[in-house]
This record gives sequence, structure tokens and C-alpha cells, in this order.
Amino acid sequence: MTLGLSILGLFSALLALAAIFPISEPKWFGFGVLAAALFSLGAAFSAPHIRTGAPWAVGSALSIWGLVGLGMEDVSAWIGWATLAFGLAHLALGMLHFMRRVVPSERLPRLLRDT
Repeated sequence: MTLGLSILGLFSALLALAAIFPISEPKWFGFGVLAAALFSLGAAFSAPHIRTGAPWAVGSALSIWGLVGLGMEDVSAWIGWATLAFGLAHLALGMLHFMRRVVPSERLPRLLRDT
């Protein structure tokens, strides 16, 4: 969980920098992505209850932010789609973590088992 959150947080931070530094892109969109990425990176090394809830919070925020970016005319389409993809990746990480914690290990697919 820590590794997944930190990797997704780092790539989200790189996406935020790609949205902040071009002159043609609006800065507010990049700073919104950067805020979610920094929260993801901070949560990766926090207490377990924050680490459990962070993928759901960051995934929801990035998915909504990506849809907002796709609806705006001044945000590039690739940045909006990439933000939406990172949001869905965070939600998938949260779903996998939820399955590993809630579903009994004998009912999990082999890929998700510890042993």
C-alpha cells in the first residue's frame, strides 16, 4: 500500500508539474493536481487509518478534477484524461486494499493472497 500510494503520488506530482509549467495551461488546474499528489505522498507514510482512506479520497478528487478539466476549454485534453486515469488508478488501489482487508484469504484470487 505504501509503495503503491507513493508511486502514484510521484507520477501525479509529475503530471501536476506538466500542467503548471506550460504557459498555455491554467495554473489552477495544475495546483489542484499537485495538492492531491502531495496528499497521496504524505498519506503513504502516515498512520494506517489515513493510508487506508487516502486512495479513496485522492481517487475521487482526481477523477472529479479530471472531469472538470475535460469540460474546460483552456485545459489540454491529454492533461484532463491523464488526471482522470490517475484518479481511477487511485480508486483501483483503494479497491484492492479493501478486498485484501475484508475478503477472507481463501476466497481471494491467487494474485491478491499473501502466501
